[in-house]
Amino acid sequence: MGTAGQLLVRRYRLVRALGQGGTGIVWEGHDTLLDRPIAVRQVLLPPNLGETRRIRFAQRVARAARQAERLRHPGIAAVYDVAEDDGTPYIVMELVRSRSLDGIVASDGPLPPDRAVSVARTLLAALAYAHAEGVRHGDVRPSNVLFGHDGRVLLADFGIGALAADPAFAESHSRAEHTERAAEPAGAARGVRAFLAPERADGGALTTASDMWALGATLHFAITGRPPGAASPEPPREQGGEPGRSPEDVLRTVVSGLLTRDPRKRLDPQAADRLLAEIEPAAPPPPAGESRTRLSRSRLMAGIAAAAVVAGAAGGWAILRPEPTDARIPLAANASGPAPDLPATASATPSASTSAGASRLRLRWHDSPAGWRAAVPRQWTAEQAEFSARWTDPEGRAQFSVEVTAQSGTDPLGMLREAEAMFKAKDYRKLRLRTISSKHGTAADWEFTWTRRAASGEGHLAGRGTYRQVRRVLSTGTTTSVLTWTTRAADWERLRPTLTRAFALFRPPAG
Repeated sequence: MGTAGQLLVRRYRLVRALGQGGTGIVWEGHDTLLDRPIAVRQVLLPPNLGETRRIRFAQRVARAARQAERLRHPGIAAVYDVAEDDGTPYIVMELVRSRSLDGIVASDGPLPPDRAVSVARTLLAALAYAHAEGVRHGDVRPSNVLFGHDGRVLLADFGIGALAADPAFAESHSRAEHTERAAEPAGAARGVRAFLAPERADGGALTTASDMWALGATLHFAITGRPPGAASPEPPREQGGEPGRSPEDVLRTVVSGLLTRDPRKRLDPQAADRLLAEIEPAAPPPPAGESRTRLSRSRLMAGIAAAAVVAGAAGGWAILRPEPTDARIPLAANASGPAPDLPATASATPSASTSAGASRLRLRWHDSPAGWRAAVPRQWTAEQAEFSARWTDPEGRAQFSVEVTAQSGTDPLGMLREAEAMFKAKDYRKLRLRTISSKHGTAADWEFTWTRRAASGEGHLAGRGTYRQVRRVLSTGTTTSVLTWTTRAADWERLRPTLTRAFALFRPPAG
């Protein structure tokens, strides 16, 4: 059993116990090497295990935690390290000052539909990213959904969740849940089995589909106050409005689809997200007293909108940048070799299927010293700005630009929605503005057409006329990337295969 003041592996100091669950004790700790606060989960292995099984369990915990260490996503509470002290495994994690979903529902009641939609999309994005990285959670439930005091919503306990349903922990879970329910407000729901997919309850393996069922059960709890199967009321219906299109109705559809008993017929995350994206309300404007970080973000967002007016002028965000003190990533050119012939995935396709007769331009790699990589048309002219890179068709009819900044915690959809609200251009027509799936992090696309009244003074794209653009914002745990593809509307179908390819092959900086 750990004690306050204990130093683990000569680095992590336990400060105070924050709570105890079925798989162990969570401590507030301090990383003495990096001088930062951390959370430390002390994994309490079942006491009735023999020595061989204890070793195997400890190894299993270490493997799961090492897998979870790879995950860096704005909707996931980060796992930093795994350590062992006197035979006990400890998982070192991000310390999130927060309240859990079950505590909030118990104290304040079910979430309003609009809030539930936003939370659902955040959790869907987090799980889709983890699954793309080959990591499954295994214990998605309200107590592992954290509402940070800084406004973030995060899914916690990656690296230990897969052990939660193991029969060896059943007795520990029973005791821990009894203790937790005595300490929590009435109605809090922390039970593992209430949020366990039917196939897992029957002894089946942990799969991505079982994570989706657990998410559906968690959302059911968020909007009704009870896990599925309990005597839970239906979410209240608003009077009036289009039948079947209210947030309540869409939430019912999504939750019902996720709770389908047959895993093969269960709603997949992309379909669920598409349904929710149609009804998610626009993000409110930031308060007048916003912080420097929020102000910088707003200025970056303003640059997205302003850059569209000049159709991809140097540095999509260069027009209104954060102050020089903000962290940014410099760019430089280093092109080498043709891009490999990899198939573009459906999630990377900015619009409908390729038209007949269109062909893809030959691509080459551009490797940035900052760590990102892009596949760009071979014959296009490259130009470097201080914080961006762009490639222009020799005839000035199309352009592809990339900008990567050290801006963390970006909400891609919210940023693009705000940018759209600021965008003023003749004959503007929105084609798409929604979240997309990405294995690299959270992402959203904004696709539109507009009429250009005059050529850019800097000569980036030639002539007046109707143009079409798609702009993708991709947020990882440490950076924000903006990909912008602009063409004359008449050239869109001809160049669409190249656009699809370039977007699919883009790789943001690692870590």
